Amino acid sequence: MKREIKFRGKRIDKDVFVFGDMLTGMGHKKGKFYILPHLTYYPSDCNSLDGYEVISETIGQFTGLLDKNGKEIYEGDIIFSQKCDCRAILHKVEYNEDNAMFVAKPIQGWDFDFCQIRKDWVDKYGKEVIGNVFDNPELLKGGAE
Repeated sequence: MKREIKFRGKRIDKDVFVFGDMLTGMGHKKGKFYILPHLTYYPSDCNSLDGYEVISETIGQFTGLLDKNGKEIYEGDIIFSQKCDCRAILHKVEYNEDNAMFVAKPIQGWDFDFCQIRKDWVDKYGKEVIGNVFDNPELLKGGAE
């Protein structure tokens, strides 16, 4: 099975995420980041070579997993489960460089640092994407709902 590698990032000119390949600028575009959508044709506002320029802090990689509703899970997403040890808990999806894996970091109220995001964990606990740290920063203030 082939692993799908893609990214998302918020456009600098609109408050929307775009999805596709991540590119870094070169030459006079050095220091800029772009997402090139997986499209067969490009809208007039999308450069077919560069894609859309995005805000670097909003770039997140697809984890390769889907939540209980079939929605893709990306770095920066906030996931929720009512089933986790009979308590509701929110997790922030991050990439852990020390362990080279995507992890779910509890936002509040738990005594562990993170847990590895795996398909069986997502399925068993019915994990659901309820927002992300860019559009829903208020979710970072509370853990359990």
